[in-house]
Amino acid sequence: MKKPLMKTLICAAIATSLGSVAITAEASHFRGGAMVPTIQNGILTVVQTTFWRKNTSEANTPTVTGVGGMTLQSTATDTSDSRYDRRTNVYTVDVSNATQGVLNITAGSCCRVAVGGLGNWSESSWDLNSAIAWDGTNAAPITFDFGTIQPEVSRLAGNDYAQGLNATSPDALALSYNQALNLNINSQVPGFTVNTTTGQMTIIGDANRALITDNTTLGGQNVGADAAFSGNIIASDGSFVEFDWMFDGVDAASNQAPMVDDAVINALVGPGPILHTFTATDPEDGALLGPPGSWDPILVLGAGFINALPTFDPNTQMLSWDTTGYAAGQYLIQARAFDSNNVGDFGLLTVNLCNSPNDPPCASTPPPPPGIPVPGTLLLMGLGLAGLGWRRNKKEQN
Repeated sequence: MKKPLMKTLICAAIATSLGSVAITAEASHFRGGAMVPTIQNGILTVVQTTFWRKNTSEANTPTVTGVGGMTLQSTATDTSDSRYDRRTNVYTVDVSNATQGVLNITAGSCCRVAVGGLGNWSESSWDLNSAIAWDGTNAAPITFDFGTIQPEVSRLAGNDYAQGLNATSPDALALSYNQALNLNINSQVPGFTVNTTTGQMTIIGDANRALITDNTTLGGQNVGADAAFSGNIIASDGSFVEFDWMFDGVDAASNQAPMVDDAVINALVGPGPILHTFTATDPEDGALLGPPGSWDPILVLGAGFINALPTFDPNTQMLSWDTTGYAAGQYLIQARAFDSNNVGDFGLLTVNLCNSPNDPPCASTPPPPPGIPVPGTLLLMGLGLAGLGWRRNKKEQN
């Protein structure tokens, strides 16, 4: 997947074209990102999610090999988290006349945030890469949202890091994963592994996690940028999405992000609402998150939502969704909680919609073990319970 020489040449060319003024104005501010491509009616759309030191986000236009540059359609910057800003740019380009095959997509600039903590990256040029197989038809090979990845890694004994990449394929392609080093990330975090089949990321061993020390560069402006990590999500048709971000080492003296419970629901296609209550725990006292903590009023939805959207009440954390008219398949819904210090984390609700309880993935998802409480409820009015599975797959599992 990686071509280090080619990636270096591409990044050098981008830096030259931007000019010295553009790339030095906010030097040492990039801290990760990913680009997710889809094709609909011959239009390639790339959703580019990038993370930045506070108040330094920028747009970085992707280039498609053999096609050219893309057009920025929308941009939004989320500044709500006190550790970093998150920018979402949407780009498009017409590929209907492009040569069929794998289209490679690249964006990049300069520079990564100042080196601190583990120091496994270079304060130099960065790039993001993805690819999509174009055969003249619509394509949605990979759905992936960096918002579901909690970067915090506890340095406390017994708190191993365990977090899924939470990628899916709307086109039902097999996905695999690696942890290849991206441009100017020089080494892996000691003990860091990505399961090549499931995408589960882990860091075990107290000594390994203790190495992820706080980045204190620029007077603390690079808070949370403590160790770089990267890899690829790869679809069986040759499409891929590269991910690149920073781990945030925390200990008992740190203010840690809320732990928002993930859940999996198996349900029959509507009518009647699916109901689910998101819950979150404050690591500082182990209590359920309440005032002065808050919930983001906006749900971040994955691919495939074409009819009535789920509704969410941030005051009660209750989600309601009538799935009438939806196709069977897997749907991802996110909600985010903040503590009183504006440090946030996403919770992921995975809904498996099926036409029959015996259809996959409903039939293949086991119920929770006896005695395990299930956060939230599932109500299928007039249809009955199609099955409920639950998992907690956040940054720390004791």
